[in-house]
Amino acid sequence: MDIKLSASALTLFQECPHCFWLEKVKKIKRPRGIFPSLPSGMDRIIKTYFDTYRLKQMLPPELELQKEFQGTALYADLAQLDKWRNWRTGLEFSDEDGSSLIGALDELMVKEGLYIPFDYKTKGSLTTEEDAVRYYQKQLDCYALLLEENHLPTAGYGYLLYFSPKKAEDEGKVFFNVQTIKILTDPKRAKQLFRNAVSCLKKEIPESSRSCEFCLWLSQSRPFLTQENLAFKLDSY
Repeated sequence: MDIKLSASALTLFQECPHCFWLEKVKKIKRPRGIFPSLPSGMDRIIKTYFDTYRLKQMLPPELELQKEFQGTALYADLAQLDKWRNWRTGLEFSDEDGSSLIGALDELMVKEGLYIPFDYKTKGSLTTEEDAVRYYQKQLDCYALLLEENHLPTAGYGYLLYFSPKKAEDEGKVFFNVQTIKILTDPKRAKQLFRNAVSCLKKEIPESSRSCEFCLWLSQSRPFLTQENLAFKLDSY
């Protein structure tokens, strides 16, 4: 079994091993709603914005003015970074059993020879450090693991850069709040979680999770999805 996981797959594993197993082993995915295109559009624009300053060998003013970024630079090799930004050519960690963890960076910074994973986020309002850690600790841990395993020693932390709408003016001009949140990273924690997820896939399907809304919906719906009930419903139209 060829196992290749991402940080988002590990999130699914933590949420519900049952749904995770179904998706990765049986290719049965959870139902999905419409995916908003605005965040991906913002992501593309912010990458281009940062790249203009990379070519100038400067930090964007939002970071340049912050004391904690003194002595920090954007990773200089844009061609290499563009490869790491793509899921097909991104960073990869291959474990002893042949399973692998993959990831696509948004941005990478360097300070005193150490590498710092950096990710852009868009949100409808200002966020808190607690929420940032809750939702994205795992992602930054995985990036740190991927960098370390590719001989790029990390600084022990990463950054999230949040953009949230502030106000709008004439001619479609929209201004954003910009928040930078520093989060400590732990590659060992990411590796253990990854190995736990791989181990799950090599076993029989786990039981449905009581806290999973998808499993709960299915268990509550199953008694009504008998052939008799379906036939009754069809006859009633």
